[in-house]
Amino acid sequence: MKANLLIVDDEPDAGRLLAQVLREQGFAVRWTASGEAALKQIKQAPPDLVLLDVVLPKMDGVETLRRIKALTPRVAVIMITGQETVKTAVQAMKLGACDYLPKPLVPNQLGGVIRQALQVQAMEQRTLKIAPRREPVKPEEMVGQDLSLVAIFDLVRRIAPQDVTVLIRGESGTGKELIAQSLHSLSPRRPNRFVTIDCASLPEALFESELFGYERGAFTGAETVKEGWFEQANGGTLFLDEIGNLSPTAQAKLLRVVQDRAIRRLGSQHPIQLDVRLLAATNQNLEDLMTRGLFREDLFHRLNVCMIHLPPLRQRDGDIRLLTHFFLERFNRAFGKTVQSISEPAMELLNRYPWPGNVRELENTMKAAILLSETEIAPEHLPERIRRVDGAGEGLAVQAAGGLREVSRRAAEEVEKQLVLRTLRETRGNKKAAAARLGIDYKTLFNKLKAFQVTNEMIETFKGGKVNGS
Repeated sequence: MKANLLIVDDEPDAGRLLAQVLREQGFAVRWTASGEAALKQIKQAPPDLVLLDVVLPKMDGVETLRRIKALTPRVAVIMITGQETVKTAVQAMKLGACDYLPKPLVPNQLGGVIRQALQVQAMEQRTLKIAPRREPVKPEEMVGQDLSLVAIFDLVRRIAPQDVTVLIRGESGTGKELIAQSLHSLSPRRPNRFVTIDCASLPEALFESELFGYERGAFTGAETVKEGWFEQANGGTLFLDEIGNLSPTAQAKLLRVVQDRAIRRLGSQHPIQLDVRLLAATNQNLEDLMTRGLFREDLFHRLNVCMIHLPPLRQRDGDIRLLTHFFLERFNRAFGKTVQSISEPAMELLNRYPWPGNVRELENTMKAAILLSETEIAPEHLPERIRRVDGAGEGLAVQAAGGLREVSRRAAEEVEKQLVLRTLRETRGNKKAAAARLGIDYKTLFNKLKAFQVTNEMIETFKGGKVNGS
């Protein structure tokens, strides 16, 4: 049964040509020109995999990905991105994209990447999900031997029992939420709730109702009383992830709560006193945002009572090898696999790759590699983006231009070249007959042969060659 693919690209010619190439590789393919249209098609008939360009009109690829995952969490999504959009690619991986591909990409490589993603998806669906942690997270359970990380573990143990607000900083995927969980689990608040709010995905229109709750009748549709996240975390810890994404209005409302330690539900005039420890995290430069007037200085100082800065994985000496073996053991147990080791060539690729998505990206990479391998993880079990790393470790420094348009242009040229060669074989090298079959004049065929670097010597071989081109 053919795998069903959905291509989302706003350039009609590029999308259709890429669809043609993938159909020739054995896939059932649909194409659509926008994120909105893609969502409608997915609601009607979910595909097995979506090939999604980052740059789209109106609703961009990242927002489209977010909504796709809300509709069908299990569908595989591959993003197409360039060197200049590494941050977007990392965000896409965080939202659930199974892979992102640097531009340009050779069409036959794209088919291999798609098949690998579909294979991983199928195997994941046949295995049990990893059970969520039931024991509290402790620094001892966090994997790392780099001196900077060891110092952070020591800091977490020292400040966890103290009821102070902590700002956790670091790139996406470095483990900021894990540090926040550790601060909670090693504190006297451990028996109570740890509540996480993803500020990046929280619409401004829902900020007050979600954080502070509401009374019955506060607005149309408010049929019952609802506790907000602050109340749910009362006595425990509230973790504000991606705090730098809050709008100025939301920052002002949050500041008042931080100062007063009290909230008012929407539709109520009565304050509710709170006993909540606040933790916040960001992957952004808040000082730069303050300079540009995008983040309140008074809120920054309220949150930055104590600061923990997590180093990126590429700066943690020796931790990549340590983490890969940690994930090897974890996912072997989770999936009932018996993968014994990682080959040295594969390990060399992992060490050279710069890991823009940090530990989270490494975790996803190892999960897929273990599902694909039997006894040892080899380079072919790793994603294309990692295998394409150059010797200097510039993992995403691949020439980038054109997105799906460039992929499709190259694909179209390859398809056209193969069609011309096949026709020449069928006509035993007769150019005039080939031009007639192709519906073009002799001069056009001559120009195409020159562009495709098809020599007269090659055509001579067709005069006695096989029709199937083998």
